[in-house]
Parts: sequence; structure tokens; C-alpha cells
Amino acid sequence: MYANLATGECVWDPPEGVPVKRTDSNQWWELFDQKTARFYYYNATSQRTVWHKPTNCDIIPLAKLQTLKHNTDCSPAVTSNQSTQTGHPTERGQALSLSASTPQLRRKPSDLCRSSSFSQRGAEAPLYSNWHDSHLLPLEHFLLNNSRESDSDHSDSGSESLTGMPYEIVIICSCKGHEPDNEDSDQSEGSYLPHRLSHRQVEYLNLPTGVSTEPRERDRECPPTPLLKPLAEPPLQPEREADMEKFAADNLNLGGRGLFRRKASVRDLLSWTQRSLQRPLLASSKPVYKQALEMFRQVQMYMGDRKARPGFSLNSLLMEILGTAHVQSLLRDELFVQLCKQTTENPRRESLLRGWELLTIALAFIPPSPVFQPALLGYLNRHRDPTFSRVFPDVNRWPIHVQVNHYATVACQRLERIGAGGKRTAKRPQTDDIESARKQIFQASLFGNTLREVMQLQSSRWPNRRLPWPQVELSMQVLKLQGLQTEGIFRVSADVDEVNRLKAQMDKWELSEPSDAHVPANLLKLWLRELYEPLIPDSLYPECVAEPMTSRRACDLVLRLPTLHRLVLCYLIRFLQTFNKPDVIQHTKMDASNLAMVFAPNCLRCMASDPRTMFDNARKEMAFLRCLIQDLDTDCVRDMI
Repeated sequence: MYANLATGECVWDPPEGVPVKRTDSNQWWELFDQKTARFYYYNATSQRTVWHKPTNCDIIPLAKLQTLKHNTDCSPAVTSNQSTQTGHPTERGQALSLSASTPQLRRKPSDLCRSSSFSQRGAEAPLYSNWHDSHLLPLEHFLLNNSRESDSDHSDSGSESLTGMPYEIVIICSCKGHEPDNEDSDQSEGSYLPHRLSHRQVEYLNLPTGVSTEPRERDRECPPTPLLKPLAEPPLQPEREADMEKFAADNLNLGGRGLFRRKASVRDLLSWTQRSLQRPLLASSKPVYKQALEMFRQVQMYMGDRKARPGFSLNSLLMEILGTAHVQSLLRDELFVQLCKQTTENPRRESLLRGWELLTIALAFIPPSPVFQPALLGYLNRHRDPTFSRVFPDVNRWPIHVQVNHYATVACQRLERIGAGGKRTAKRPQTDDIESARKQIFQASLFGNTLREVMQLQSSRWPNRRLPWPQVELSMQVLKLQGLQTEGIFRVSADVDEVNRLKAQMDKWELSEPSDAHVPANLLKLWLRELYEPLIPDSLYPECVAEPMTSRRACDLVLRLPTLHRLVLCYLIRFLQTFNKPDVIQHTKMDASNLAMVFAPNCLRCMASDPRTMFDNARKEMAFLRCLIQDLDTDCVRDMI
């Protein structure tokens, strides 16, 4: 049989006019497991089956043919038996019986019942067992439609449609018994934590949308709901990656010393297990081995592979895990290697999702070491496929491999920002921080991103706006709530709970009226302070704190800012200039110097760690911003929103 590497199309007759490459040990089949809704890969030569996509090899996408077989076979049991017994197809339509000749996943019924596995679905959601068109998962539906369109487009073209594509000779053989090991041996006491990842409500995602919808009649006076717009995804950067297996071979604690002690293999140490660890995974974690073993038990509890102790919740476990990793830097790489292990060849859907969620949340607060970062980046990129965002726009029906792809993409972005070369630092999270990090996996935030990403998020809702909606809306709220007559505006702290509540509302594109002007004033400073890239880029920071600082020099520096940064800064300065008037200062007690003192740390970011340098630069930052408030011409943003 001849298979097209690009499309997965298979034919019996040799194609004419195309190069043919014979099968070898460097060839893998890409197949699809209905029970877990995941792709898996099978090597016909070595009869090895793995979950992760192999690299530096030829991948034959047979999932399409596999799906067509399941959907066109009227009597699968009979056909499967016949194919197994004879070993030869009787018709072209039965060329490949993948249900009988491809690796299947071993599962123990007792394990499924006890662990509330993914196969236990209610009668209202027959996701994987009903193959009627109206109940197909997006993957099968997409493959079927593609095949029908392909068949209709090329029904008269015969073998001519195959010209120019590389083909492989595929030898179909039985590979029963070479499945990923899914054994389960959890005997711990306690109870499993309830799963909270299903039926997720999603307002907007970092993925492209399908077609837009017209607003309902009652909403016509309000802006339409934002469409799903893609944020800038971190690119695949092979030159910055390293092979996880190579890192493991050099750094894993393989054991093997002493009498009768067997040396563990890298594959065994990097594959999912329900058992406890007997020693830390990394040799560098030996000084804190007790904490490393306890951390792995907590990871298993979070993923649902081990019963949690009474009183524990998902958030309390996260607080324990991340708090320990924050204090003990030696345990950070240990944590990430443990998560890579537990998300490799994991047979349980819910456990796999929790593991990826934990990995993604951890990267919001804890960075890996510079030595391990390339290996972690390679592991994340191995699970990413940019085409999924275009193929599967319906979030509520994502197959498992598409969900893993999304977690890996978000985790890769967080790694880029908190790892070596990033601008974020390690932080011990609180409960609210953990909830925000979890929510922002599927709901991009207006806080903590770059200005360009904020504009991209709002572009579907307001395509003609040239300024960020949070800045404009919060500035208007300050003026609306009599901020010009409020003493200590921008200096007096607001109620923290109300500020957080308003922040959560803005992430949903909502804004209720605050109790006083201090709330939007504090949230405006927070929005500026949390920008991933500061309003004044780091490249211009040395010139902004250079002495002597004059108004002309400060205004010239503004002209050198990127366009979006310049517009946002000019709008902010124009807003602050309304407070720098004698009649207003009389009420607020906030002149240009006071305003500059409050806003300078939110617009400029000092990267020095020496306290004396930081204190000295604070004075210079205030001088720069005071010059802008007093003399910058801001007519360019008049009436701009």
C-alpha cells in the first residue's frame, strides 16, 4: 500500500511520476484513539507505541483513513474478524482495518470506575461511542468533511491528483500488545478531589473564531461580544530547544548504586505512574529529597491520581506546591520534571488535563533554571500544533489533544516571560493569584499583557479604537466620579476588594460604577504597572534618567517611542494635565510634582537591584515625568479614543 505523507491518502497501485520511499525504522503512523480522543504514534518496525509525536522522522497521518473506516464499516465486528483472519483485504473499500491491526489502549474497568475516568459520561453526552454524524467530535467531523470534499473534488481525476506528493510503502501488520502501559496501583487512603475543568465557560480565547454573529435586538445599543481573536503566540524556536530525553540522561537520578540496586531507564522515569517515587527524579534534588517526594505526592493528589488528605482542595495543594518551589529553588526543576513525567503517556484524560493545568499555572509564578529551560521549551513545543486553532474553533467540543495543545501554547508563552530573558520574576502566589492564572489560560486578560496584545483583544469589539479601552474607560470614570474635586486623588489607596472586583469585571468587558474616584484611579495605576512591557521601553530608560533633564529633551524622547506607546503616554499626560491646574490643585492637593511622584513608577521600570541606584533613579524618573506634565504638547490625542 502507498500512503501520501501530506494528506494520509492511501492507494494500492503505485502512483506514477512521484518519488517513492520504502518503509524503514524511521517511519511512524499517526493514529487516533477514540476512547481518549488523542493522537498516538506507532512504529511498525519496532512495534513501539507512544503518545508524544516523534521528531526527526516521517509521520504518516493514517487517522483520516482510520476515521473513514469506522464511519463506512456497516459491520465492524465481522469485518475486523475477517481482516484479522485472512490478513488480506477483500475489497479496495476495506483496504485497511485499523480497528484490528493498530495498537489499542489497555484499560482496566475497575480503574475507570474508581477514578471517575473520562469514559464515564452521562447519557446526554455520548462523545466517543456514537458515530452518527450529528454526534461526531470535531476531529472526526473535520476528517469526514475533508475526505468528502477531497473525494468530490478528485472523483474524476484518478491517480493524477496524487502527482507531486511523496509516498510511503506501508506494511500493515498486527501490533497487539505494544500499547502504552496504563497500569494503576493507587491504594492510598482519603478521597479524590472533584474535577473542575469540564463545562468551562469561555468569554474569549487566544484562538481565531469562525463566523461573526449579529447582536441581538436588546443588545444593539451595546458593543457586540468580542470575537475570538488570536494573541501573538510564541514562535517555535528549535534553536533554543533541547531534547528532554538528553537532559534526562544527563541529570536524572537513575540510581543503580549499591548491592542489587537496578538502574532505572530514562523512559521509565519520564512516563506517568500512579506509584510514589522512591527517590527524587533529579540528582540535584538529593539535598531536599524528602520535600521532593512529598511534592510528587501533592502533584498526584492535584491530578487525581492519589487520594487527597481530608481538608485539602485544588487551590490549597497549589499553594503548598508553588510555595515550596518558591522557597526552595532546587525544587523548581524537580517540579517541572515531575509534571513532564506525569503528562507523558498518561492514560487518564482528567489526570492529563489537570497535569497540564498545573504546569501552566506553575509557569506563571515559578521559572525553571536556565539549564533546564531549553529542555522544557522543547517538551512544550512537542505538544503544540498551530493548525488546531483553525480546525477546532468550538471550545466546548475540543478533543483532548487540542486541549493539550492549548495548554502547551499558553505555558510556552508564560515560560518565555518568566524564564531566562523574560521580564517577570518568581512570585509566591496567593489564592486570588492562582484563580487568575487558572482563568487566564482560557480567558486572556487585559492586565499583564503588552499594549499590542490589549489592542488585539479589543479589536473585534472596537476595531476603530486607537487607544486601549481600560485606559480610556478608567480615566473617564475618575472624572465622572468627581476626581477633580477629590483630595489625594491617585495618592490615597482604595478598597482592595473593590479594586479586584472591578478588575475582574473589566476582564469580562463590564464596568459597574465604583463607590468613589479612588477605585478607578488605583486600577488605572495597576493597569499601567502590570503591563508586561512598560510604557517607556527599557531601551529608552537610561536616557529618561540621564541628567540634566529639560522639557525639550523629555519631549524629544516621547517622539522616539513606538507609535502605540506614544499615543498611550500622550493620552495619560493630557489626562494628568487636567489635574495640574491651580483651581483643581486647590481641591486635590496634587500638583505636577505629586502627580509625577505617583505615576513615574508605573510608567518607567528600573531594572537595577541596588537600593541606592533605585532610590537615585526614582528622583530622576519624577523629574522626567514632571517635565512632560508641565510642557508636553498633547493635541495629537485630542478627542481620540
